[in-house]
This record gives sequence, structure tokens and C-alpha cells, in this order.
Amino acid sequence: MIKNVLCSLFLLGTVLVFSQEKVTIAWDTSLSMQERTIDQEFDFLSNYFTKYPNTAVRVIQFNGVSSISKDFQISDGNWQPIKSLLASVRYDGPSGYHTLTDVHPDGTTFLFTDGEENIEKETPHLGKTLYVVNSKYNHDLKNLQFLALANKGRFINMAPSSEPIRYSGPPILYTGNVYGDAVAPEMVSIAVKNTATKVAPNSEGSFKLKAKPGDILVVEAPGLPTLEEAITADNNLNVWIRNEGLELEQVLIQNKKEKEGEKLESVGLGFDRREKRKIGYAVATVKGDDLNQATTNISEGTQGKFAGVTRRRDQDISESLIRGANSLFANNYPLLIIDGAPIARSNSSRGRGSRQLSNFIDPNNIADITILKGYAATNQYGSEGSGGVILVKTKSLAAIEEAEERRKTDKDQNSNLYKGVLQPPPKYSQTYLTALDRESPTNKAYDLYFEQRNLQMGNPNYFVDLFDFFARKNQNLAKTVGYNILELHAEDFGAMRSLLFKAKEKKFYEMELNIAKAIIDEHPNRIQAYMDLAKAQKHNGNYQAALDLLLAITSGTANPNVDFTPLHKTADQEIRNLIASHKDGLELSKIKVSHLKKEPLDARIVFDWSEWDADFELTFVNPQREFVTWKHTAENQNRLMDEQIKGYMQEEFEIAGGNKGLWQVNVKYLGNRTPDNDRPVYLRCLVQYNFGESDERTEEYVLRLFETGSEQLAVRVATE
Repeated sequence: MIKNVLCSLFLLGTVLVFSQEKVTIAWDTSLSMQERTIDQEFDFLSNYFTKYPNTAVRVIQFNGVSSISKDFQISDGNWQPIKSLLASVRYDGPSGYHTLTDVHPDGTTFLFTDGEENIEKETPHLGKTLYVVNSKYNHDLKNLQFLALANKGRFINMAPSSEPIRYSGPPILYTGNVYGDAVAPEMVSIAVKNTATKVAPNSEGSFKLKAKPGDILVVEAPGLPTLEEAITADNNLNVWIRNEGLELEQVLIQNKKEKEGEKLESVGLGFDRREKRKIGYAVATVKGDDLNQATTNISEGTQGKFAGVTRRRDQDISESLIRGANSLFANNYPLLIIDGAPIARSNSSRGRGSRQLSNFIDPNNIADITILKGYAATNQYGSEGSGGVILVKTKSLAAIEEAEERRKTDKDQNSNLYKGVLQPPPKYSQTYLTALDRESPTNKAYDLYFEQRNLQMGNPNYFVDLFDFFARKNQNLAKTVGYNILELHAEDFGAMRSLLFKAKEKKFYEMELNIAKAIIDEHPNRIQAYMDLAKAQKHNGNYQAALDLLLAITSGTANPNVDFTPLHKTADQEIRNLIASHKDGLELSKIKVSHLKKEPLDARIVFDWSEWDADFELTFVNPQREFVTWKHTAENQNRLMDEQIKGYMQEEFEIAGGNKGLWQVNVKYLGNRTPDNDRPVYLRCLVQYNFGESDERTEEYVLRLFETGSEQLAVRVATE
């Protein structure tokens, strides 16, 4: 602590040399800054205004969404109004320096921030002299140093040497003792900084006081430097009085949480599942059309067609040896079965038999001949099948089976008519949303949000919900709340994509682009992040940047470490869209000839979803009420595994040809595969009607899937 104070005083002395008459205090109010060591920052400013008591000061409270400026005139070093303003700040939203457009251009700027920038944009001019000041244990050192260097300023790091304790529970009782002979124990004062709590040990040195982990304990004794130190959750305190000063001894207990996701997910990948089609015997079939056509004799027609089957050329196929001459006295010839009916076989022990196949069937009436070789297959026929089995199907039977198959198919087609009746989509509700709905005006709801937030920090969907809620009332407020996902849950790909979908839905295109950039920074090996960024660039009018990234996706150069193959089709279609709409403003030297023309479709449909973990079904119902279902479930395990490995969450469908009319696409939500994952899922549907035609138009919808078993309409598509 003493070392930090001396360091701050030394750096402050350096600052004073370059002090200007006009000063800007740029105070980062992003969510992460609520962990700042504000006492040190206030001490820093107190020392400054003591040296320069009459100063014009502009205070800018800023985050990555907006900034608020207020001017003060400090007289006689009284900076209490500024201190009160800064002490009352409520921290919310992302961090970004592009909103600092109102600093004094010819003065000194003190930028109090942690460098953890979520929205990276060009930083404006930050005054004639800049000092970047950090007081947080967790900070981005490289970015802080870059900020100072890029603006020809200085970096002052007042970060504590250990991570501050975050504790929101009630005060706990601490007990301890004072040891040492230099000062009588009862002369020692022990207090909790910035509170009225203050105690003195008894004559034996024992003391008790109530405090919270993370509070600063202030220990004073006559003739010794004051000790200030944060206390931990361990409620045993010992104060030692040594010749060189006071020392607090406490065991630091760190609660190491298991990281979410460390448990292995129980996901069937199919590697250990064996096909049940292990039949255990050899099967060989020859179609009637494949019989040797040089003869009308069946035996000659099958000569050489069955491997491992032996007979003399003058013998009938019924006198073949399929399993070899495995018996000296029993019959080694195979059993004949014609159209399912067994025929008494020839007897190998009696020479040439009378049960030749040619005696029973016209060769021209044979549909196919199948030989069963293995004992496991022939055993079902008892001893009669011990020499193998020859199965013959006539064309007469094949015709009957074909007619039956047609009848069955017609029946299946009739039963494949969609008969479902869609219910209205379930209404999404949460207790916190109900409470907010009761609050009016908006600032009252925002006050309630701060009360709720402490309990919802670990719930990313809370911030998506609140973004949706405030978007109807105040855009800047909605963005501030929504961007907290970047502050708290940047590692959660699903949560980031949920916010991305909602930002696009609200037509907050700049926000969509900022989120897409943050996703690709945090998740560079997920190929979906590159497609999301390309689309966001397009929505923001950055058509060349979008085209370049889409071409890099198709070539694999966007990231050589990953496989973009699952996105090639979509990337090619998006390239065609860009060229068709903005050809004159694009540099097209790297495109393919195939990108210059769109193949006409009645509709192009692209579905995106926020959670890889989600199980759902998409049912496409055509104008004749016939339907087909695409499943994103464990039944499609190879697909799920590929998504997980490569990092994509989308599928593209096309409607072309056939009878025209009204299609509908329904979605049925089946829940999330991982146990205890009850997070809502967002499904985005993009439809391009009359794709490739002059009257092409695009629509987009975002649905929330949250009620297991519910089925709702995703989109209706009219084809003409």
C-alpha cells in the first residue's frame, strides 16, 4: 500500500509539471469499471487540486454508447462537487473511446479507464496532454499503454497488487488480536474505511468488528505509519506491531469455481454405435436381366455369376455345391425356393436328380436369383438348408410386389398430408419483465433494472430480454444494457449471437457490426462468425468489405486453420446478391463467372440459430399440404458433430418448381440436449422471394424458442 501511494505521488509530481489551465476528467462508466479502486483515484485528484486549486474542469462520463459532459470551476481546491458526481456514477454498458469527442483540445486530459475496450473504433483527439490512469486489478495493459503512446501521453498504473474481493452479502464478524510490545494494545485503533465502524482492542489485545470481505481495514498506532489493507473472507485477523510498522496477517481464501462447461457433455457422436444390420452370412444376387443372354438355359445363364459356387458345366444350378461337399452320405445340394415356396431338392448322394430348376420355371420369367451361403442363414430351413439355399423370384411375383409397393406408396402419400393445427406462439414472460412493465416512466424502469441486475449477472438472456424491453422506449438505453453481454459473457457464442439477431431485428446496424467484430475477436475458429461479420458489413453499407470477406470464406483464406466448406453455398449466394445490387461500386477481379448470374428460385430460405445445443424440427408444408421435416436433433448426429467442430449454426433451403401456392414452414422446439440448459433459443429466418428475378424481395424474422414441445409458424412463403 505504501509503495503504491509513493508511486502515485511520484507520478503526480510528473503530471504537475505539464499541468494545463483547462483539465478534462474522462471517467469510464462501463460495467467493468465498477471494480475500480476509486479511493486511489480520488486521492490522485485531491493531490492535483491541492497543487492547482483554481482550475476549469470538464468531467465526461462515457462508455461505448454515449457520453455526458459537465463543466466545473474549481476554486480554492474545493473539488467536492466533482467528487460527489463521480461517487454517484452507476456503471453500465460497454467500453469504447470513440464517444470522447468533447475533451478540451488544448488542455490536459486524465483518462480513468481499464483499457478493456469492447467497441473498437477510431479514438478522437484527447487533448494536448494525456494521462491514462488505471486503478483496476484486472485491466488490459497493452491497450492502456497503446492509448497513451498513440496520443503521446503517459500511462499511470495504480492497480492493486492483489485482486479485490467482491462480496454482496451482509457484514460478518471478524475477531483478532494485536501482538507486540512497542505500543499498548488499547492504544491501537482499528477501523473500516469510509464507515463509522471503529474499535480498540482490550488490554489483552483482543478485538471484534463487523465488516465485509473486500473492505479496507485501517489500523493506526502512535508513532507508526497507518496501515490500510483489504480484508478477505477469513474472519481471523492478527495485527503485528513491529519496529518497521504495522502488519496485518490473514489467510487469504480464494474460492475457485469450476468453469461452466468443464463437465463433459453427454452427446452421442455415433462412433460406438454399431449397425444392427450385421447379418452374419454371405448373400449374392443376380438380376434376371444380368443372366448370360447367350442361352435360354438357366444353369448356363448363371455360370460364373456366383463366386464360391461350384458345379460341372453339365450340371443344373440346383446341383451346385454352395457350402462344399461337407458330408459323405448326406445331401450336399442346395434347397430351391421359388417365390417363397420350397422345392424338394436333388440328392447329391444319389447322382443326378430330377429336381432341376429348368423343370420348374421359364428362364424368361426370372426376376432375380439369390444364393444364401452361410450356415446362419440356411439354418432357419433346418437340415434342408444345410447345403445352402437358392432363392428364385419370378417376374410374376415381382409384378405383384411392385403393384403392392405402389399401393403402399399411394397410401403413404395420402398419410403424408400435414394435418397439424398450429397454436398461437407461446407468450414469453419472466418475473423481472413483469416487474419492469409496471414501471413508468422509463427512468423508473432503469432504476429497477439496477436492483435486478445484481441477481442476473450470470444470466446472458436477461440482458437480451432487457435490450428488447428498452428498445421500445430508449435506443441508447437499450444498447447500453444489451452491450453488457460483451462485458460479461463474451465467451458465450450463443449469447453473443442472440444479441446480434436482436440488434439486426431492431435495425441497429452499427450495433450489429460492433457485436460481429467482438464475436470474431473472441471466437476466431468458429466459421459462423465470419459469415455474421460479412452480413453486418453489408447491412452497414460496407459492400466491398463484405465482398472481400465472402470471397475469403469461399477460398478459405479468411482463416487457414478452419474448414469453411459448410458455408460455401451461402457465401456464393451472398456474393451474387452483392454483385446484383452493387456491381458498379465493387472491385470484382477475384469473383468467379458463376457469381455473375443467379439461378432463379421461387424462394431462398436461410435459417440461423443461436444455440448449437438446441433440438428442433423444421417442417416444410407445400401448397398440397404434403410435408417434409428437417431435424436438428440427435438423429442427425453427424451433422451436429460437424457443427460443433467447425462452429456453424445455419442451414439453407430452396423452393423451386412444382405447383405454385402458399408454403408454410413450422418449427417445433424439442428442448436443449445438455441437462439443466434451459436457456431460450433464437431462430432467425431470412427469405428471398423470387430469387434471381426482377421482383426479388427479402424479409427476415426472429423467433424465440423456449417452451419444449411447442410448434409455431416460422414463415409463410407464397410462390407464383
